[in-house]
Amino acid sequence: MTTEAKFHPPALPARFFPVPRLHQRIAAVAGARIVCLVAPAGFGKSTTMAHQMAALAALGVGSCWINLDAADNEVERFLLHVTAALAAAHPFGAGATAHASGRAQLLAMCNRLTHQSCDVALFFDDYHVIDNPAVHELMDWLLAVSPAQLTLYIGSRSRIPLKLSRLRLCGGVADLGAADLSLTREETCAFMDVVSAGALDGAHCGVLYERTEGWAAGLQLAAIALQNAADRERFIHDFSGSAHDIASYLMEAVLARLPPQVDQFMSRTALFDRFSGRLCQDALALRDAPELIDWIAAHNLFLIPLDRRGESFRYHHLLGEYLRTRYLNADGAAARADYRAASHWCERAGENDEAIRYALAGDDSTRAVDLIAGCVDELIRARAGFDTLLRWMSAVPYRLLAQRVQLRLTFIRSSIWNNRFEQAESALAELEYDLGTGAPVAGVGAILCTMEMLWCLLYAFQDKTALAASRSRAWLARWGGSAQPSDIARAHIAIGYSAYVAHDYAVAEQSCQSAETFYAAADFYSGVVWTERFISIIRLEQGQAREAERVLAALYIANRDRLGADSMVASHTGVHLAQAAYELDKIDAAAAALDSALTIPTDTVAPAQGEGGPIPHGFGLLEDYMAAYLTRARLLCVQGQGGAADSVLANGVASALQCKQVRLARILMAERIRLALRQDEVGLAASHEHALDAIDATAGPAARGRAEAEEVAVGIARIRLRLAQGGAEAGAIGARLQELIARARLQTRLRMLVKLLCLQARYHGVRAEHEEAGAALHEALLIGEEGGLCRSIADEGPQVRALVASHGAWQAHSRRRDARLVTPDYLAHLLAACGAPAHPVADDAAAGAAALPEAHALSPREVQVLKLAERGLANRELAALLFVSEGTVKWHLHNIFAKLAVRNRSGAVARARSLNLL
Repeated sequence: MTTEAKFHPPALPARFFPVPRLHQRIAAVAGARIVCLVAPAGFGKSTTMAHQMAALAALGVGSCWINLDAADNEVERFLLHVTAALAAAHPFGAGATAHASGRAQLLAMCNRLTHQSCDVALFFDDYHVIDNPAVHELMDWLLAVSPAQLTLYIGSRSRIPLKLSRLRLCGGVADLGAADLSLTREETCAFMDVVSAGALDGAHCGVLYERTEGWAAGLQLAAIALQNAADRERFIHDFSGSAHDIASYLMEAVLARLPPQVDQFMSRTALFDRFSGRLCQDALALRDAPELIDWIAAHNLFLIPLDRRGESFRYHHLLGEYLRTRYLNADGAAARADYRAASHWCERAGENDEAIRYALAGDDSTRAVDLIAGCVDELIRARAGFDTLLRWMSAVPYRLLAQRVQLRLTFIRSSIWNNRFEQAESALAELEYDLGTGAPVAGVGAILCTMEMLWCLLYAFQDKTALAASRSRAWLARWGGSAQPSDIARAHIAIGYSAYVAHDYAVAEQSCQSAETFYAAADFYSGVVWTERFISIIRLEQGQAREAERVLAALYIANRDRLGADSMVASHTGVHLAQAAYELDKIDAAAAALDSALTIPTDTVAPAQGEGGPIPHGFGLLEDYMAAYLTRARLLCVQGQGGAADSVLANGVASALQCKQVRLARILMAERIRLALRQDEVGLAASHEHALDAIDATAGPAARGRAEAEEVAVGIARIRLRLAQGGAEAGAIGARLQELIARARLQTRLRMLVKLLCLQARYHGVRAEHEEAGAALHEALLIGEEGGLCRSIADEGPQVRALVASHGAWQAHSRRRDARLVTPDYLAHLLAACGAPAHPVADDAAAGAAALPEAHALSPREVQVLKLAERGLANRELAALLFVSEGTVKWHLHNIFAKLAVRNRSGAVARARSLNLL
């Protein structure tokens, strides 16, 4: 569909009949956030929305329209169309959209709209074509983050599968169904007076009403048929049957009286989702197409223009489906020939998706395969369109793919990048068998080389990293002298990733640098970016958060400018940029980067049948999943949404187990334990540990032992739980801490070492070993300050926060007298991240004591929030005045209530007044 046609509502009929009752009903729900028009085809949903859009535009409301089609099931495409429509409807200003894209751009638009007094209406037509749960989740997110000034109008033939329960409870949803859209008896009579060739008496109108039940499309078809009926009485008398029978009867009555050339033209053009005069003239050899289109429009034969210039059209769905079916049944060979001709025309016009679909509809599967093969390189290089490739290839008879070895390899590679590991493994095994038992194949050496590399990638993406590394080394020994540089680079990537998982960072970085050299030699931009990004991930694990964020931010800008922000390369970079920004306590920047990268469901999602589950498509390496799920959950926790954070992690665990990625499941379960403890839910944390044990049990003794040895994060979670439970395991906890600290030092995992040292400080504090507690925390703070680590310390909870607050005094009086001291500014930064007052902390004992937070101490920001709340402002109004999200406001209020030991706003205001805080 052309860009203009995508955003153009259907033109109102020349003899348009407005229904006052219906439009009064819509006007009465003007305050709703979403208006749902759900009814079968032909009930006037599109016409009703087009009339409402025109009415809103007359009132100065910015309005925009999106005609949805099956291709909009791709999330990136859907996002692109929504942001483009909104940008055209309202002058958001460059500041709202510059250097933003995808979710980040849409969020910026919503934030800008929040501070403006104007309204915007966004219309979606034919939403029933959307069956991708990720797109529905995106719509739920849009409703959650958008302000009241944005109203959504959605037309659909089937139930709209969005989560609207809460909105319905507060009157934010208006539902209009077939009963609302159907015409009454009186409206039917008025409608027929407007659209028919002559007036009908009340009895005839009553018959039409009874037979159609007010169905607008049926009445319009009846009006068209009546214009040429020789015996109007007889026509009305014979008018009966079900909706389907009525449509068929009326269409036959209408079409039987058409000039033959018009009937033939409509039959042939109904084959296509859209058609133009140029397609008709060039592809179908219909030279008089412009005149025929004008004739059809003049006779109101359900022709719908798709652009303002009147160049692209479609028929009403009922008529189009009827004509198409009739033509295919009557002359299937001719219909298939038209499809093939249109496919050639679309190819010349650069419309590859339609060219492939029409080739398949024309039974020209060989040509469809040729078209797919011709698109592979451009599609992957431009936007890593592995999901589109899979959709195309799944529609092609497999026997044709089996004859094209290179396409089979592309199919396998696309399956890997879309997390369909079993499908990829089966296809690889089948290809190996075919090559071993079939006739000799030209270039078999290059094919075997690529196959072996795909096995290495598959094992790496499945987290079978040791196997991936060993096979990659064997591959280099066999093919390294003759293979393509990009494949050699991938072998080094598999080796480096394996070393990273084993925490051998020196080998991991060296392998990534070797990979970067070969990628550069192959002029493979995305590969060079991958290696640079992965080296930054290593830096972050080594405690160098500032350096990691600097490199990742520069990479993200370069990725976005060169490949587009919706490309897989930019998405991967955005995930890890969010991770680094979060570590530095740049909460808003982290949220923006993650929002622009991908969608992580915040409500519980049932795992899908087969592969994938709630894991986002397009992410292969476990580190990408892990960073995405962990960062999203931690952001939600910081914003006071603990339940949503746990749902995110639960989704990740379920999906990881479904994809057989046990390491990911274990690490996410460990994070669930931490979050439960942050909310003082020790029992829940213990149940999460039992679930972790169950995961270990299913993994088998060997895998369990290897995983326990590898994952310090799981050991930390168990220690946190033991400390919270108390009991008589103090000696065992101390020994386990020493063991993990020694391992983290050996592996140079400084980020993990900081967490362990904070736990050790907490352990000594519980035992009243104040000097030892201070020494452990001092080492953690020195490491953290050097690399910019913040959340690794702040997220350890109030016990560590108290130790940080008193650390100035400890430094002043410690017998150790370390040459290096933690600076007051860094201590203040940590306390601010913990929610404590952010004033500088002095290095003497008095200042250290003054830095200890009292139970009622509020930060300057919290005092500001409370003063605004004192005025009776709602959370949304507070967020607008403070230029933060509503979730951040809720988080501040949660902290205020906790510090003041109250349960609500009125209590907080009263308590703050008594303490002279306001």
